[in-house]
Amino acid sequence: MAHRTLWRMVVALSGIAFFLAGPACSKKSADIAWKADVEVVDGVKTVRNPETPRYGDFAFNLVEDLAFGDEDNEAYLFPRGATLSIDNKGAFYICDYGNKRVQVFDREGRFVRTLGHVGQGPGEYTFPSSVHVDADGNVYITNGGRSLIVFSPDGIFRKNIAFKTFLSRAMLGLEGTIVGTIEPNPGESGGARHKLVQLGSDGESLRTLAEFPAFGVVNDLVINHWYTDDLCFCPRSTDSLYYGYSLDYTVHVVDSGGRPLLAFSRAEDPVSISAEEKALTRKGGIFTWSGVGDPEKTNLGMPGHRPFFSRFFSDDAGRLYVVRFRPITEKDVAARDVDVFSKDGFYLYRLTWPFLPQVIKDGFLYEVRQDEDKGLTRIVRHRIKNWGDFRAQ
Repeated sequence: MAHRTLWRMVVALSGIAFFLAGPACSKKSADIAWKADVEVVDGVKTVRNPETPRYGDFAFNLVEDLAFGDEDNEAYLFPRGATLSIDNKGAFYICDYGNKRVQVFDREGRFVRTLGHVGQGPGEYTFPSSVHVDADGNVYITNGGRSLIVFSPDGIFRKNIAFKTFLSRAMLGLEGTIVGTIEPNPGESGGARHKLVQLGSDGESLRTLAEFPAFGVVNDLVINHWYTDDLCFCPRSTDSLYYGYSLDYTVHVVDSGGRPLLAFSRAEDPVSISAEEKALTRKGGIFTWSGVGDPEKTNLGMPGHRPFFSRFFSDDAGRLYVVRFRPITEKDVAARDVDVFSKDGFYLYRLTWPFLPQVIKDGFLYEVRQDEDKGLTRIVRHRIKNWGDFRAQ
């Protein structure tokens, strides 16, 4: 049993309702006491939030501020989707999947340059999968989970960082390190595990930050399907990181050396996966698989209940946005529910979004919008008119 506590306190506050995009807002938490339990467990501050947020529901009042993407202009053509990062000056760094390139645009959407190109030499990549920009403006392009290609703020190639282990997802980590996940290994002693690892600035393995049992692993087959559990992670600050296991609504915070700083949770009962959900997953919810076997015939390795969430991301105030898991029975529903937590782990708001943004920074929300009819991707920047009303504490 965990050794508890040197101290214990209860945070009790009155819930507050906001008038946001319209005249009305949820008042469920407005007139009731809100409290979160805070204690120290094994030396780590631990926050247990109730099921309802401190300030209730919030709706961003968005005004489209800038949009670009043009099928008639090669520099602005993103045919198969993209991801993006925004630097501290508001410039766009776009990882263009269809053209296998990284495009740079200034704050006004004017094309600046292409970073690198497909190839095997210095400054070249086989498949750019994401792009990251550090506080000094250096650009890091992930190359298919095997390396980072680094460019200076003015687009000059600096170095290629080869990973000593393959990462299924990777990002620029804390204080010059690299953080990413390793795919579950069916042959691992004790069973397949999800692992979050940290690599050094030269790609060497430093430490395993977290590991959890992996579902969707059957004999020698690893199946990625609608209900596969996952490890979610994102930055909290320049020297700390959020991570969580999707089958347990607990978020962990660690520092640049992997030391635990904070843990917080939200009260919620798990929901069983129905027979209908299992049937729909087998029919149309298998995304990828690797190893030996036929995923259409084998056991799918379903977890014991639905995952709680599917994605983490943070804003420049350190707030954590937890994108809630959506069952396969709602696959055609565009809206996504999001829980928002303060940097200190308190459950602040519940949001519902018609689309998932890629970046929230400096009072702007950035969207990668797909036009399925034209096969065109547009990059959209929205100004959040009521950003000043969106509390961080």
